[in-house]
Amino acid sequence: MLKGVNKLIIEVSNPESDFFERAIFFVKPEKSDTATRDLNDNVRTLVGRAEAASKAGKLKTKKPRPKKHTLLKFAGAAGTGAAVTGVLMKLIG
Repeated sequence: MLKGVNKLIIEVSNPESDFFERAIFFVKPEKSDTATRDLNDNVRTLVGRAEAASKAGKLKTKKPRPKKHTLLKFAGAAGTGAAVTGVLMKLIG
């Protein structure tokens, strides 16, 4: 359960970028009293670095992992296939 969480969040919508649609930054609680201008400068720097890394092919991206039930279905199908193959081999051989 989540109760009364206060976070300072900076969202950069539609930055002028060929790669990114939106960026969301969660400001550390101890830095939440930093001047808005300083926060904005830091955000611009980080977005610029991310875009440069993306253009250079150095940005690591995470692909969504398959859900557990998908993996279980695959494992079950593989096990069933192995069992059927074993039965057929016994009948043929």
